[in-house]
Amino acid sequence: MKVIIAGGSGFLGRQIATRLIAAGHSVTIIARKNAAVQGAAQARWSDDLGAVVDGADVVINLTGANVGGRRWTPAYRRELVQSRLQTTRQLVDAILKAKRPPALVSMSGTGYYGNSMTPSNEGLGAGATFLATLCDAWETEARRAESVTRVVLLRLAPVLDPSEGMLAKLVLPMRLFVGAVLGSGRQWVPWIHRDDAVGVIIWAASNKQAAGAYNVSAPEQVTMRDLTTQLAQVLHRPVLGRVPGGLLRLALGSMADMILHSQRIAPWRLEGEGYTFRFPTLKGALQDLLSR
Repeated sequence: MKVIIAGGSGFLGRQIATRLIAAGHSVTIIARKNAAVQGAAQARWSDDLGAVVDGADVVINLTGANVGGRRWTPAYRRELVQSRLQTTRQLVDAILKAKRPPALVSMSGTGYYGNSMTPSNEGLGAGATFLATLCDAWETEARRAESVTRVVLLRLAPVLDPSEGMLAKLVLPMRLFVGAVLGSGRQWVPWIHRDDAVGVIIWAASNKQAAGAYNVSAPEQVTMRDLTTQLAQVLHRPVLGRVPGGLLRLALGSMADMILHSQRIAPWRLEGEGYTFRFPTLKGALQDLLSR
């Protein structure tokens, strides 16, 4: 395949590119900075995107500022929105103008479902939180390409990686013997091992039958208490009580929603359409990631 990865300079984009190149595919990364992936061609957002995407087999859209990057001030909320909607709009416009439109695999997030304790499958509508509204608008931009090509929307759970994201932030205090349950502990926490995140994205790009929305979350559904307890067991550390939600909101502001909101995500479509998870259980995922 000839694959375009938009926003491919992040850790997930680099891993996708590396795996595709190793399998013999052609990869071009569109980024604002050098993605430093050996064997991948480079393009910039300032280039003629129509010329970049025309003739490709698939565009993988990973664009968007990090939702956990810093406090959600009004200015950063605007950046979270604009960095997703504007870049996705540019990509879709280029696809719509292409003589041979490539398929589009576009990221979304499990935040799409808002704050809920009930199991959420792909047939449910968007929730009412900030992240839910953002994901819904993001998907709406991507769906414009459905008039000319196959579109896959991947509602990605927090990706477990020891040096990035949620897991890295939980591991440090746990290693320092100050790990604790965040919030009530009853909230459901979606998750996926980084290898499965990359695997699902490549599966969606190469599987011409894949279309529509998919929950990209591991089959085992866990609460924050489960996650904290199993992390403590893998690292051979104690769990020191609980950090109240009010204290988290005082420290993080509205960004605490990412910790305190509950999403019980079921990957029904992935399992039903034949994707096999390498790491379906949390303990196995943690043992693999933290033993390296």
